[in-house]
Amino acid sequence: MNATRRKTQSGSALIEFAFAFTVMAMLGIGAVSFGLAVQNSIIVADAANAGGLFGANSTYDITYTSGMQIVATQAGAQVPNFTSTATYFCTCTAGGAAVSCTSACGSDQPLYYVKVVTGGSFANFFNYGGLPSTFTLKGSVIMPVQ
Repeated sequence: MNATRRKTQSGSALIEFAFAFTVMAMLGIGAVSFGLAVQNSIIVADAANAGGLFGANSTYDITYTSGMQIVATQAGAQVPNFTSTATYFCTCTAGGAAVSCTSACGSDQPLYYVKVVTGGSFANFFNYGGLPSTFTLKGSVIMPVQ
């Protein structure tokens, strides 16, 4: 009786392993894909920060937006479809409305700010039901010029 039972169950371990391996492989690939998406998102945000720091550390010429974009682009070079845009603006009070950087704010000088916006994309390894195949990643920073 024992030999008959072993014969009928001889392939069940292989079938169970195949199902378990498939599920575990899908979970593993999903975890790696999610991790890479988060990593690229962090890189995009850090690239915006790097460009903003470059522009905020110098009052020499805040109009050097191409330098801010170069720094951001170098920091985010490994992200697919990476883009960066840098601008500057002035306000009379912190958080106030934008004014011309050449105008006087009463007896005070205007406050200078730089803004860097970055973006990129991340494509999943596989198409997962209910999730888009490509994610758009965005980063943005506004820093006061010191």
